[in-house]
Amino acid sequence: MAKLAKPGQINRLTEFTIVKRHLKSPSVQTQCRSKVIMTPGETLHEYLQNGRVPSGKIYAKNPAIVKEKLISIAKGGSNQLQVITDFDYTMTKAYHDGKRGLTCYGIVEQSSVVTQEFRDETRRLLHQYYPIEVDPHMTPKEKIPLMLEWYNGAHEALKKCDIYKKDFETMVQEADIHFRDGLDIFVDLTFRMNIPFLVFSAGTGDIIDACLAQYDLKRPNVHTISNFATFAPDGKLIGYEKTLIHMFNKNEHAIAATSYFGDIKHRSNVIVMGDALGDADMGEGVHQPGTILKIGFLNDKGREGSKSMKVADSIEERLPIFLEAFDLVLTDDQTFNIPLEILSTVTSD
Repeated sequence: MAKLAKPGQINRLTEFTIVKRHLKSPSVQTQCRSKVIMTPGETLHEYLQNGRVPSGKIYAKNPAIVKEKLISIAKGGSNQLQVITDFDYTMTKAYHDGKRGLTCYGIVEQSSVVTQEFRDETRRLLHQYYPIEVDPHMTPKEKIPLMLEWYNGAHEALKKCDIYKKDFETMVQEADIHFRDGLDIFVDLTFRMNIPFLVFSAGTGDIIDACLAQYDLKRPNVHTISNFATFAPDGKLIGYEKTLIHMFNKNEHAIAATSYFGDIKHRSNVIVMGDALGDADMGEGVHQPGTILKIGFLNDKGREGSKSMKVADSIEERLPIFLEAFDLVLTDDQTFNIPLEILSTVTSD
């Protein structure tokens, strides 16, 4: 089960000291370095001063630009801000106690509801297509047709399992899910500050919504755009919605048929968070964008049980490409500390 606050305990902001730091202060006006290992107990803003941050490692290609964006987001206040985040390995942990975390599709695969034939087929697809997804030497244009093959193959395999809508709740109940430390506080804070929170995922929307509901993360300000199943009148899964969202079309094209960004078009400042290169484009559908701060979680060392998979590129090898796509890149950090600190500087309008 996910390690989150129990229902009734999530509203505990009194236990979380939100420090309203002034980003314009002289202490953060000094020249910064990028690519410096962080140490415990220090803040993101101290990183901008001397290159150190709270846990793991943080990287920025241009710390001066990051500083400007932080100042702009803080000045804009909550009324100008929206949050867009991926789900797998962004809201959830990539690793917990040395074990690989579950993705949306992993939750489905390990459940008692599906057949062994489904597991065998999805594992085959994973071994075939995952190395392509993370290959830094292939362009998105080259990857997209292959990603479509992967997703469509997985969806077809699931259709053969006689799945019903209620089964997604069972899948989540059976799963060992771990959300990033501090995520519950972050979600609750966005709700209190009336900041729209969009979960934009290439995973399974029915699993995501079941997770959010079960672990008390569903708020009126939280919305999900993902791949949702379609069901017959009796609740049986018969397919998926026509527009397929994958990791390389998570932009305005994938949500053209929705009214989401139009409904919040006055919110020009955006915090975008994800763990894949395609996630950096999730803010492209924003109307008249102002400041978009992109945070990348680079924590992928290959998947559990994937020794036979040819995923040779390490975090260090993929870092330069992530630095081109994201303003901040966090490695070896399974928390929401940095997003929380950023949000703590935003004035509630």
